[in-house]
Amino acid sequence: LEVADVVVGIEPNRNCATRLQETIGTHPRFTLRACHFEECDAAELARQRFDSVLLVNVLEHIADDVGALKAFDQIVVPGGRVIVFVPALQMAYGPLDAELGHHRRYSKRTLRSAFAHAGLELIRLRYTNPIGLAGWMYNAHVSKSTRHSLTQVKLFESLVAPWALPLERLLPPPIGLSLIAVGRKEI
Repeated sequence: LEVADVVVGIEPNRNCATRLQETIGTHPRFTLRACHFEECDAAELARQRFDSVLLVNVLEHIADDVGALKAFDQIVVPGGRVIVFVPALQMAYGPLDAELGHHRRYSKRTLRSAFAHAGLELIRLRYTNPIGLAGWMYNAHVSKSTRHSLTQVKLFESLVAPWALPLERLLPPPIGLSLIAVGRKEI
């Protein structure tokens, strides 16, 4: 929060919203809205003149993803950014995706198309976490898991993340569990 004048969080999951509010507390530059984006007053959000909108594992839950990107485009200033982190590769879609309410997983092509149809200039698009993709594929197609494995998460965080994620900065992977995209509103 030290680099932003104002941060507005929107979290529809009451449990997550409560945990977030407990973590951040009553920071004077942070406001949390415990609702879906569609329930917010779009005109009031646009008046806030945001320079960035960040979505982390959100877009895949929205049936009309292009419509959502268009709505986010409307609340950022000209030249503002819409940044998304989404699950990648439809071939990795499995029971856990369905349980989580994912409408889709993205490829570079499908995410590029969604940004283009929303009128956002795509300025960055890359895969991340190719090792996590192997675990997700196992869970999706072999174990057919509908829950995150705490053991797998701890294993990834302790053994893989410390070296693999920094390595991605030097050598972007050609495939991965997730995609990161940055779009810019026309000036």
